[in-house]
Parts: sequence; C-alpha cells; structure tokens
Amino acid sequence: MDKTKKPIRRFLHSLLNKLNLDGWMLLFVESGLKQDGWFGAFRTKTAIDNNGNPIPWVTYPFIDFISERLNSDMNIFEFGSGNSTLYYAQKVNSITSVEHNQTWYKKMSEIIPSNVNLIFKELIANGEYSRYSKIQNTKYDIIIIDGEDRNNCIYNSINSLTNNGVFVLDDSEREEYNEAVSFLNNKNFKRLDFWGMAPGILYKKCTTIFYKSDNCLNI
Repeated sequence: MDKTKKPIRRFLHSLLNKLNLDGWMLLFVESGLKQDGWFGAFRTKTAIDNNGNPIPWVTYPFIDFISERLNSDMNIFEFGSGNSTLYYAQKVNSITSVEHNQTWYKKMSEIIPSNVNLIFKELIANGEYSRYSKIQNTKYDIIIIDGEDRNNCIYNSINSLTNNGVFVLDDSEREEYNEAVSFLNNKNFKRLDFWGMAPGILYKKCTTIFYKSDNCLNI
C-alpha cells in the first residue's frame, strides 16, 4: 500500500470506530461475505458469486467443499432447477433436473447448456415429480434434493444412486425433513453437515451430504 495512504486509512478506521461503524464497513470491504459475493446475491436476490457467476442456493461451506470433488465423469439428478443447475453443468458430465414451476421451467429451458436434461412435472404429493428418478431407471452419482416434496423425493430415489452415490439435502435442519433423515439413517447412510450462510440469506442454515463408505466424493 502507498505509504501516503496509511495515515488516511488509520484516520478513517478511528473515525468509523468512534461512530461504531467500523465493523459494518469492514463487512463490505474485507469480509468473507464480500469474497463469497453475498452482497451481490442479496441485492439481486439471485445465487451468484463475487464475479456474478451462478452458484447453488446452499451454504457457502458446502459449495467450497463439493466444488473440488466434482468431476467430468459424474452424473447428477436434481429436484428443483436454477443457478445450481448452471453451476453443476459446468463441472460434471450430465445433470437431469425436474422442475414443477412451468414459468420457471420455460425460463430455464432458454439458458441451459446441452448437458442438462430439464423435465417439467406437475407438483402432486408423492407423484411423478418425486418419482422421476425412479421412473427413469437410471443411476446417478449425486442426487440433490432442493425442491418440493422433499421427503418423498428421498424415499423414491433411494434406488437411483450408484453404488458409491450420495444424497445432498438442503435446509436439512428443518423439522419437516426429520422423517426422511431418519429413513436415510436406517439405510446406514452417514451424514456430513455444512452449517453457514447462503447467497443473500440473512441466517445460518444447513446443507447435508448423506453418504456411505467408498463414496464418489471420497469422504
């Protein structure tokens, strides 16, 4: 840093400290939230990183963890589409995403890359939406549950994982998903929780990986 700027910076820090504003200013200038792109996500109400690129609407610790473990041989199934679809599509072989909102489905259909198979299914409890991975009779390395009817999505997808496949459940701290979590526990899945903030979200939440030994993420 230019030596002439140091006294100015010290003065500003002192002034902001007296006004009890130094912490707030540092959040905008130097914090991890800024590095993650949280402020841009909050302002635009979209899940983006610090460069404006799409990222999943899950916790930042989970994104940091999984980004280094995805590879071009993997196939993902996703309940619910969005910026996560665009993010994962850049890193894996293929992604199949089932969407229940027709307006959103049409919007996503215009921007998805060629390795994304986007499917529209009406939302009916325990209907084709939650059963779609099962209906396809295809095995996936990662199944991401971040849409609607999540408990049934887990129940109906249990046989759609590869032998070393994993489930990812966002908002796993919610009591409404306790039965599905217990279901996976009874199926001998272990869990790895990632607590933290998510793009543009003001509170901490949890994204969880459910896995077994010798899994595709090398946990």
